[in-house]
Amino acid sequence: MLKKTSMAALGVVASSFLSLFVSCNRSPETTVRQRGELVVAMDAEMPGYFVLGGESYGYQYDLFKAYADYLGVRLRIVDGNRRGGRMAPEQDAADIVTTLATRVYDDRAGEAVPIYNSSYVLLGSRTKAAEARKAQNFDLIPFLKGNRLLVSSGLQGTPLYESLLDSLSGSNIYVSSRNSFDMMELIRSGKYDFLICEMSEAQLGSALVRGVEQVYTFDEPLAMSAVISSQEQREDFKAWLSHFRGSEEYAMLNDLYFERGIVGRVMGQGLTAKNAGGISSYDDLFRDMCEKEGYDWRLISAIAYSESRFNPYVVSRKGAKGLMQVMPRVARQFGVQGDLMDPENNVLLALKVLGKIEKSLDFAPGTSSADRMKIVLACYNAGLGHVLDARSLARKYGANPDSWSDVSTYLSLKSDPEVVKDDAVKCGRFNSSQTLAFVNKVFSKYTTYCNNISR
Repeated sequence: MLKKTSMAALGVVASSFLSLFVSCNRSPETTVRQRGELVVAMDAEMPGYFVLGGESYGYQYDLFKAYADYLGVRLRIVDGNRRGGRMAPEQDAADIVTTLATRVYDDRAGEAVPIYNSSYVLLGSRTKAAEARKAQNFDLIPFLKGNRLLVSSGLQGTPLYESLLDSLSGSNIYVSSRNSFDMMELIRSGKYDFLICEMSEAQLGSALVRGVEQVYTFDEPLAMSAVISSQEQREDFKAWLSHFRGSEEYAMLNDLYFERGIVGRVMGQGLTAKNAGGISSYDDLFRDMCEKEGYDWRLISAIAYSESRFNPYVVSRKGAKGLMQVMPRVARQFGVQGDLMDPENNVLLALKVLGKIEKSLDFAPGTSSADRMKIVLACYNAGLGHVLDARSLARKYGANPDSWSDVSTYLSLKSDPEVVKDDAVKCGRFNSSQTLAFVNKVFSKYTTYCNNISR
């Protein structure tokens, strides 16, 4: 969503999501360690946090991930944005809220802990960057006048933003709530001339989006704070942060985000700007088809990642094809016509296979969704017969055939020649190591996607 901003339209930008979050205290008996979870509210429009390829990145994210690791708990990120003036139910549970230091109200200043400083940079097309370099006496404001300047909504209310409004009166300044990488694409396409964003995101974006270069670094500091209403939690975080800043891990974190290390980390995973804010370039296809078939598109994305790394042209040694690595004979069984390399045909067939597997397993009422999912995934990878054998063994020897823990145990035992002599086994020996690894990998990736991407 874009909106054009002028001096007349500028009002007071309030950090209302902050005041809402920090007014909600947890009961003293439910500490972070007791719950096993650290919940941090991060405004996606703030610098230092972004989602790329379904994974979380950013200085803020990695900092709080290190703190969660120190506490021995998992990290969960919730959206710091307001929704219609109200908090979503999950937002009530935030232990920590991150925001710009300039957005912390005076009466909350005692609850704020400074976490890091960065800076804003100006990005432009390659042509605009060349013009800036050629200027003998470069002067920013005259250079920007008459151009279309795009800024993140997170910049609103900062001294830099207000200074630009004063200095560029009459110029076109547009505020966007899109992620930085989408905005860089708008610069590359020529729809806008310049973009202001945070330094580490600018470095990564310049590598991911061709034809966009850094033009200028602003002197105004960008300071981020963590607001923690619980005094006990705040003192614990401050003590940890003081120690962490002297560690090698902290030095590596700064090198990663402020010395272009993040560029190599992301580029090495084959990610592009098209993955920004989502999982893959097939997100819309997965969403549309899964909505019709009743599946969570993030699960199908996790399978596609594990099977093909989202490459629709992969063919395995056994002849499995496409995004979801399905066999041609399966397509004939289900009457799916057309090229299996076509992503839509490929995903449709995979969804039909998953649906048939789930129906044939006839889970007992009350079987957890995680157990259902893992057993279905095992069938998808190994074939139905071997998993049915494992369930039969579990049932025969007093275990739960609807528990993945029990089923995986008996699936592992199928490599034993003595076990396959049991009359409960119909499909012979089976080495389960690949299937168990597949289930763990898909489920782990699915959990990551669920933590970072909304359904």
